[in-house]
Amino acid sequence: MSDIQSLLALQNDDLAIHELETRLAALEPRIRELDVRRQRIVDGLTRQSGLVAAEEKKQAFLRDKIEEHRGLIDRNQSQLDLVKTMRQATAAASQMEQAKQIVVSEESDLLVLNRKLEELRGVLHRAQADLVACEAEQETARTEVAADRAAIDGDLATAALQRTGTAEAVPVALRTRYDRIRNKKRVQVLVALNALACGACDTAIPMQRRHVMMSGTTIELCEVCGVLMYQPV
Repeated sequence: MSDIQSLLALQNDDLAIHELETRLAALEPRIRELDVRRQRIVDGLTRQSGLVAAEEKKQAFLRDKIEEHRGLIDRNQSQLDLVKTMRQATAAASQMEQAKQIVVSEESDLLVLNRKLEELRGVLHRAQADLVACEAEQETARTEVAADRAAIDGDLATAALQRTGTAEAVPVALRTRYDRIRNKKRVQVLVALNALACGACDTAIPMQRRHVMMSGTTIELCEVCGVLMYQPV
């Protein structure tokens, strides 16, 4: 097997490893997306719970005020039953009427508040249901991702072992040169010439280098894009 064939075999192994690593990396965004979605729901729940708590506090305060004014009405009624003069009766009746008007207004406010609370609680309950659904989806996704990761890790281990064997057939100097280029994050390191031009960047090869490469046994460096080039036979 020629050096070119050996290096192409090594590159094929590296491309297979790269594809597996890409699949492995693609698993993480899926989990992150679910985490972000869950956090968004949790933040919404916190805000909604705060709104409900604030309105419930207003509701309790308003109910207490209504009870207080109803008690005032009852006391005024008792006083009205005991008064002996018209002046006292008029004063007691006036106080009772004012208290009744306040109660009517407060009961109206309470009705509006109750409706608002019902709506807020509805939103809160839906958010709670969304959180339960999201967490269930998260659990399923994490199980699936864990299984996918285990399978890919197994394939990576096998691919790495195969690469080690393939790399032994490549001369050390050439392999070192190849690895140095590949470590610069270039996936395709060894490319075929395309009509006497670099197959990666399409730069024309100088005449003096063409004759050397025409034999199909020489590997040259592209001085423009940095890949290794060969002439397919």
